[in-house]
Amino acid sequence: MSFLKKIYSFLNSRDDNKNSSDSFLKFLKSILGYNPQNIEVFKEAFTHRSAQKKDENGNSINFERLEFLGDALLGASAAMHLYYKAPGQQEGYLTKMRSKIVSRRQLNAVSKQLGLLDHLEPLNNHHNLGEDVNGDILEALVGAIYVDGGINAVQEFIQVKIIDPYADLDRLEHTITSHKSLILEWSQKTRNTIRFNTFDEQNAEDLQIFVSVVRLNDKVISKGRGTSKKKAEESAAKRAYYSLQKKIEKV
Repeated sequence: MSFLKKIYSFLNSRDDNKNSSDSFLKFLKSILGYNPQNIEVFKEAFTHRSAQKKDENGNSINFERLEFLGDALLGASAAMHLYYKAPGQQEGYLTKMRSKIVSRRQLNAVSKQLGLLDHLEPLNNHHNLGEDVNGDILEALVGAIYVDGGINAVQEFIQVKIIDPYADLDRLEHTITSHKSLILEWSQKTRNTIRFNTFDEQNAEDLQIFVSVVRLNDKVISKGRGTSKKKAEESAAKRAYYSLQKKIEKV
């Protein structure tokens, strides 16, 4: 490649990166409701560990630390909302409703509505990450908002994007938080045996994927995949629930 071609290629690459950054910033402004200051923390929130990014010290750059922070912030915000919204209810009810507000199913739905997965690095092979990566990104985004804008910014986001549109208590009372708990409870009542066999899935990529197999009285009735044992088992349990739904509803 000639010197001029190298210069041309470099300039085009720089323009592509600038356009990508501008597009990402525009997307952030559209969902946050304010102008973010620390763009790098949001880029981290949208980086999966399979991208294998590292900083100058060799430390991994991915959304997992922000996901941990966002999970705690979501739980606290849901708890505060319920404390004031349901003054006559006791701890058991409040705990149950909090779990439903921040359930994986709920967070996945919000994330899809916001289109978060479209901006996840790497931009390909998202189908290998499992359904729950949607909620993982949302939790990481919440963590990034706190780091960038503080407690007021993150509470506003959670209230507007998650609690106001999705935390209707009457509706939540009839939603299922854990399909695994539900089918295990049914099996105990009906003296059936439900077993989960969960193991690592071998794959060529640098991804840790788990597979869970549900057996009813030693007969396989469903399988599920996820990026953790818990997620794989809930995925498998959800499929098992739908195959057993008529029997479960009779009990």
